[in-house]
Amino acid sequence: MALVRGGRRGSLQDERGRHKPRFYRGQRHQGEGRKNRLIVKANYCKKGAGEIRAAKDNVRYIAHRRDREGNRVTRDLFGFDGFVAKQDAYRMIDEAPKKGRYYYRMIISPDPRREDSYKDLDLRTLTRSTMLRLEERYGKSIQFVAAIHDDHAPHRHVHALVILNGRRLTRGDFAALRDHARNRALTQRRYMDRVARLELLAQRSASYKPPFPYQRRDTTKGQSYDRQASLISYECPVCGRYQALPFSKTGYRCLSDGMSLQRIRPYEQTRTRGRDYGFGRERAL
Repeated sequence: MALVRGGRRGSLQDERGRHKPRFYRGQRHQGEGRKNRLIVKANYCKKGAGEIRAAKDNVRYIAHRRDREGNRVTRDLFGFDGFVAKQDAYRMIDEAPKKGRYYYRMIISPDPRREDSYKDLDLRTLTRSTMLRLEERYGKSIQFVAAIHDDHAPHRHVHALVILNGRRLTRGDFAALRDHARNRALTQRRYMDRVARLELLAQRSASYKPPFPYQRRDTTKGQSYDRQASLISYECPVCGRYQALPFSKTGYRCLSDGMSLQRIRPYEQTRTRGRDYGFGRERAL
């Protein structure tokens, strides 16, 4: 069966005029990732006799999902107030009001390329912020228990069980959650990248060497200073008092008896002191 190009973009037509997709399910361009950034998925436990059991099974899955090697692990559960024990999560499920309750299984997965590039996002803060946004939009207090999964998939994500009392979530609720979580994840990514860049610049500034040997550069203000003055050895001919002072054509007088000081070595060589001696002046050898 021969296929020809049709009028619909991204599709082909056969001889009978039927549209055929250009890419079948599972086929993508090479190197193309997922289109959406942060993903929020959710579904609720079916109402009925097995509703509570399904919710508890989900808590066990969140806490003990096997890792890549197939080993059973135990993850820390958390909620609005911090750590949550598994028995407390079970009690939370049992004590939920029977009328109008819904147990939602939710997944929050940041984009591993744009948002969680270095696997360093604070997923707990991101989850709590998303749940607060859901509570604000829902209009009633909610409860949730969640855990971070970073040991069985190449991308890190969060599984959560959310307990609602009133109504089911709508498409608008999911869109608002996705937009809020995406903005918070991107804000974290920009902040952490900026901090890392400033730390790198600080390391480079600490290892900076001025291009000229007789010029010092202040890396904090960007100012350059000329060569520092040399210190000359002077001595009083009466009391023998020694002083290291900058060179002066007019000379100096002794503070004790007022006599003119004499240079000890007229053609001496000098060197620069360290900064701990004050102003980095030079001291006679």
